[in-house]
Amino acid sequence: MPLVDTHCHVFMPELKSRLNDVLARATGEGLRRMLLVGFNEVSSFEALSLASKIEAIKCYAAVGVHPHDAKEVKGEISEELLSLGENERVVAIGETGLDYYRNLSPKEVQREVFLKHIRWAKKAGKPLVCHIRDAYDDALAILKSEGPGKAGGILHCFQGDERQAREAIEMGFYISFACNITYRKNDALREVAANIPLESILCETDSPYLSPEHARGKTNEPANVIYVYETIASLRGMPLDEFADAVWKNSIKLLGW
Repeated sequence: MPLVDTHCHVFMPELKSRLNDVLARATGEGLRRMLLVGFNEVSSFEALSLASKIEAIKCYAAVGVHPHDAKEVKGEISEELLSLGENERVVAIGETGLDYYRNLSPKEVQREVFLKHIRWAKKAGKPLVCHIRDAYDDALAILKSEGPGKAGGILHCFQGDERQAREAIEMGFYISFACNITYRKNDALREVAANIPLESILCETDSPYLSPEHARGKTNEPANVIYVYETIASLRGMPLDEFADAVWKNSIKLLGW
């Protein structure tokens, strides 16, 4: 039963410092693909470098600038970062988007940099990885206005409602659920996962962040994606292996890995 983690940051010190153990636990749960996602220029280089070196699991990278770091983009996206997007091991652009919860970059700057990433992904012909928090309607409006690329994309660590999920799906996006779907008070999110089309669902950890309910406060890691799979399979009344097979096919269709 092959599993995927479509959003993780194993290049960060919390996980990289004990990477062999992290990977051993991941393979033990059946993990076969991981997408290492950069959030600024430095981490994008790190994501690609580590994805190229890991042998235990087939890994790929996404490169881009997180909305928290949007203020660091001066003018256009750097040529160095754009060049990473041409690497065959880079299968997506991002993570990018809008985060109005923390507002670590001015909203207008976030929107401008998000637009630059949308255009970059379209030109590169690669899916767009979107981080959206407390900004779904604005982000969806921008995607509709600009026109998403044919390659589609991912709304990572989805936290919106069913209407927003379906609007994104109509534009060719996949909805990726993380370990916060296991949180006791997240009934609304579980309802979304139960109701949207199976062919639009992906699973992730966003590790080292967002550990599952039973391990909150601890460092998350890719092996914990199994709890996302188990939760959604149960919600949908599906055998775990059938749900895992569907997510595997979804990930291949989008990311070509």
